[in-house]
This record gives sequence, structure tokens and C-alpha cells, in this order.
Amino acid sequence: MQATTMDAYDYIDQKNQLFIDNAKAQLKDLSQYSTEALEWLMMEHYQFSFANVMFLTDAAESTAAFDTDAVNQELIRNCAEENGHAAMYRAALAKVNCDVDSREEFPSTTRFLSKIGELSNQEPSAVLGTMFATETAAIFEHEVFLDISKEVIKRRHWGDQGRDLVWFHEMHLGGVEQSLYASTLTRESGLPLW
Repeated sequence: MQATTMDAYDYIDQKNQLFIDNAKAQLKDLSQYSTEALEWLMMEHYQFSFANVMFLTDAAESTAAFDTDAVNQELIRNCAEENGHAAMYRAALAKVNCDVDSREEFPSTTRFLSKIGELSNQEPSAVLGTMFATETAAIFEHEVFLDISKEVIKRRHWGDQGRDLVWFHEMHLGGVEQSLYASTLTRESGLPLW
């Protein structure tokens, strides 16, 4: 039996869901983590937000080589949408005393972001896979960090001071941007999934 494109989508969705379920299970009970550890996670997450515009810019340049401009145009649009998000996140973290400037470099985060940067500058098909992976992770990522943010706000008694931090994650979860992006990258672009 020949595999169909939908079989491939289902396979990817299943593998992705297994990863998400495993990661979420480890973070289900936030009471087992210190407040400082949760704040550290938020500051590490900010690093991706800060680097994301450059990833998208590089990816847009790389995908200009495709015969169709659908992917390139979507990446340019997404880059414009993401521009400024890191500043919003940084300001929201500062309101709950998470100063990203006080962060000590964590080598694993640096290597991870460096690898995404490398992959964002490869040949267009590799870039497509990298962008698909980062965008499909966005929903899961903001669900997790919304919960972490709420927990830290509760523990530190920040109340309304944490409103912007909660809003930042809810903003990312409030639309269907991620699924529209994935659709554009694969179905509407006319490019094969594999």
C-alpha cells in the first residue's frame, strides 16, 4: 500500500503528540520545582523568543530559492508578526522580577539555539523542516510556559503585576496562526512533505 500525504501528516502528528505528552507529564506537577527553577526556565525560554526573528529572517532568505514564493512570503509575514515579541516578553518578565540580564549562560540553550540558527541557513528544504518544527512546538511551548508563569505569579504574590506575562502566552495561544503557518508551508506551497 502506498503512503499518502495524509498518512505522513498523521504520522508526524502522532509522533509530535507523544513528545508533547511526555514533556507535559514531567511538568504536570509544578509543586516539585522550586520557584527559582521555574523562573530560570522562563528566562531560558525568553532566549528563543529573542532569537526567533533572526531564525525567521534567515529562513525567509534561504527559501527564496524555491520555485514558489509562498513559503518565503509566509516567513516574511511571520517575521513581521514576531518582531517585538521578545521586547514584550522581556518587559513582562521584568514586572515579576525576572531580569533576563541577570541570567547566566546555560550552554545547552546556547547550543540548541545555535543549531536552529544553522538549520535556518541550510538549503531550502532543510529550512522548511526547521521552521515547521519550531512552529508546531509553539502551541505546546506557550501552554507549558503559561502554566509556569501562573505558578510563579501565584507563589511570588505578584497578582496584577503578572498580567502582562500571562497575556503574552495567551496571545500566542489565542489564534490559529500556528496551524495556518504549517498549512502554508506544506499544502498551499505545492511542495512535497518529504
